[in-house]
Amino acid sequence: MSMVVVLFFSNMTTARHIAVLPIGTCPVPYVSQPLQGILNIPLQLFTGFHMLKEGLMDLHTANKSITIIGGGPGGYSAALTAAKLGAKVTLIEKNKLGGTCLNEGCIPTKALLKCAEVNHLFKKAEMYGIESTHKKFDYAKAINFKNQVVAQIVGGVEQLIKASGIKYIQGEGRVVDTHTVAIKKDAEIIKVHSQSIIIASGAKETAIPGLETDGINIFNSSQILSSEKLPTKLVIIGGGVIGVEFASIFSSLCVDVTLIELTDRLIAAEDEDLSAAITKALMRKGVTVLLDTQVQHVDHPGQNDMVLTVITGNGDVELINCDQILVCVGRQALTSDVGLSAVNIQIDDGRVRTDKFMQTNVEGIYAIGDITQSEQLAHIAYYEARTAVQHIMGMAGEVNYKAIPHCIFSSPEIAIVGHTETSARKLIKQVGVVKYPFYCNGKAVIELETEGFVKLIYDKTSGHILGVTIIGTKATELIATYTLAINNELTVMDIVNTVHAHPTLSEALHETALMAAGLDLHVL
Repeated sequence: MSMVVVLFFSNMTTARHIAVLPIGTCPVPYVSQPLQGILNIPLQLFTGFHMLKEGLMDLHTANKSITIIGGGPGGYSAALTAAKLGAKVTLIEKNKLGGTCLNEGCIPTKALLKCAEVNHLFKKAEMYGIESTHKKFDYAKAINFKNQVVAQIVGGVEQLIKASGIKYIQGEGRVVDTHTVAIKKDAEIIKVHSQSIIIASGAKETAIPGLETDGINIFNSSQILSSEKLPTKLVIIGGGVIGVEFASIFSSLCVDVTLIELTDRLIAAEDEDLSAAITKALMRKGVTVLLDTQVQHVDHPGQNDMVLTVITGNGDVELINCDQILVCVGRQALTSDVGLSAVNIQIDDGRVRTDKFMQTNVEGIYAIGDITQSEQLAHIAYYEARTAVQHIMGMAGEVNYKAIPHCIFSSPEIAIVGHTETSARKLIKQVGVVKYPFYCNGKAVIELETEGFVKLIYDKTSGHILGVTIIGTKATELIATYTLAINNELTVMDIVNTVHAHPTLSEALHETALMAAGLDLHVL
């Protein structure tokens, strides 16, 4: 076979990677270990190439076999990645392919949020010269739209799984030994043997004792997505990410929303100014926010005239009338009933412990996604899935969580990457902090979305970007720029010297860097 050697250069003189390419083939099946002593970017960035850990190796003859328990984002993406790399893959899911994210979480909530945004946009129509007679919101049609979106995306994943030659079994998988998974499918027990096992069993909603959900009037975050009845008065218990998102959705649909949080602020894991900003935004939309408040009990549970008794931080007892209650107090890893104890997999604080390759303490068994000790985010599950598969296939790559974006699809949106101001000040002494308000951004003014800010946290000594917080329109889209910057250890001046198009929301990112460099233009 004729071969050609290709060198990848980071500049005009320094070779960074060496690849051996069979002439006439694409993608390239052989790529060597990067040239020793000069590599400083991950091999996996070169999409389309098979990047190997040591020397030259044909992955298509590796003859690896992998069994994956769980068909959510982590599980199905691990299956697809492994299949692309030539492994024999069995994927097991006990409920619906796509897991919570596609069926009962990320996708359906964002579909409903879009409906709420369009409803809210009609209220601004006259500002743009449009006379609207829109007066009624049909919630049942919004639920139908949500269902169509979910069906389309889940159907797409099903087609990918089928086209990739993956053996998909709908059933309940359980690890039997280090190379065997038993699958309960109806009344039948099927055993699958493989060299490696990946556990991606996900998580479930945390319940409140004495406040059991019925899916009729008292809901968890999954159940409420199936209800076609729009509440009149909704009480949301839990002021974290999920609670804040649902408060944004339902308040935009003119529902009377009360949001109850046990601690002294919403999204308490983030900086105080961010908590304060989203609290004010929700209150402006008519949401009643009760902080430092504890739920005692509910009278007439499951009926349309429920009365919730709560105790506020100062000891006062309050009664809240409502027709629906939504419980959003977190999620817990599904570590039971998947056979972890059969092979003595280590669990710490209810979650599986893994190494930098997502391998558990048992060689050949990996865990990814919500059951691990990382944060429960779908994009982390995708990342961990790819890392686990690469390690199984003998490829380079390990997890690094320094630049993981956190997104809250509230109104306005919130996105965070890297350090908060609080964590940065614990790390170094010379911390710089600047804020650029969206009301100074021309595109935000045009879109009538001037609420919020971009907050940049950086090292005053080196100029390195430590973290970014955005609250405002399209924050979840904008955060990618600074995610890339932190992942590649860029400085404030790297952003300053990058031209941003005008007029765009992304200019707010540029203006924040200009502020940090003392070169700000459009802010007093």
